[in-house]
Amino acid sequence: MKRYRSLPAVTIASALLACAVPATAQGDLGFDVNVTLSKKAAAKLAAKKEGIVVLASYYGDPKRSAGKHANEVGQIDLTPQDEEVEIAGTAGHAHISGTKVDTKRLDWLAGPPEVNVNVASARKSSPDNLLSCDFIDGPLSDVQRKPVTLHCGLIEENVDTKLRP
Repeated sequence: MKRYRSLPAVTIASALLACAVPATAQGDLGFDVNVTLSKKAAAKLAAKKEGIVVLASYYGDPKRSAGKHANEVGQIDLTPQDEEVEIAGTAGHAHISGTKVDTKRLDWLAGPPEVNVNVASARKSSPDNLLSCDFIDGPLSDVQRKPVTLHCGLIEENVDTKLRP
């Protein structure tokens, strides 16, 4: 007697396999960042009606066969230009979608993608950045686990910035 798998069993098995695939393989390159401000930074941004911008770029180490695509520091740029998300000058949450990533370039990587995130003032009130902030530079998977908080102060406060997460 032949046994056939039922359609629901196949569907469930497929769903379980999809969950086992890393998020980046499924195309989810997004993550969340929370920005906090020192009291002085919050006061100055409010007085100047200044915003905050979160900038993200994705990169990775090349496979040997993709070395010709590496940039001047030997890495593969996955974003032709940074993804830029503007938030209010009162600080808050930014969602980086990852939609600027050229997903074809993921095949050029020897390992998982990495991300670099910087925060600056939006330069509405001045051509100069007013903020000195924590930053992110490392594996995308580490940043996707939970929202990362980046703290900012005014440049003139000489705050110690930290590499996160």
